[in-house]
Amino acid sequence: MKPWKLLKTEYLVDAPWLKVAKETCELPNGKVIDDFYTLWQPDWVLILARTAEGKWVMTEQYRHGTGKIALEFPAGIIDKGETPEQAAIRELQEECGYRAAHLAKATSATSLAKYLGAFPINPDRHRGVFHVVFIDGVVKGGSTHFDSTEDIESFELTDEELQKKIADGTFSHPLQIAGYFKFKLSQK
Repeated sequence: MKPWKLLKTEYLVDAPWLKVAKETCELPNGKVIDDFYTLWQPDWVLILARTAEGKWVMTEQYRHGTGKIALEFPAGIIDKGETPEQAAIRELQEECGYRAAHLAKATSATSLAKYLGAFPINPDRHRGVFHVVFIDGVVKGGSTHFDSTEDIESFELTDEELQKKIADGTFSHPLQIAGYFKFKLSQK
């Protein structure tokens, strides 16, 4: 099997948070597709933050794509020059007001964050990835710092409560469920 050959790219949208490209591609069999559309969004981090009591830090916020309030794990864009672990620690504080309880004793904040991997957002048409980071033993501490477009509420769920919400469809973000499943597999 061989990859497609990219012949031409025309950006239809070229904004900081979204790029849409119309691409001309040649398939290995010689067929040319004149209008294959791809999307790019900045890489982001999914934060699986668990308290010392074993509860997951969760958020609720309005998501305009679905027009609904969504139950999610904390997540955010990775800033230029940041590692996924650094972004996870920063975003957890900014969005939820949580930090690692033993932060002062650690040799570095990122040593408290366990990197679980990077995954394609949608391998068919997306060029970005999301990273999954697990931080254990977090505590509420400090204030939140929302972006101008954010209105986020945070709370905690036990693993059993979270799994019930996955089963009944209340928690339905497929990429976040995949990240949670990756964490569960890493525990075996």
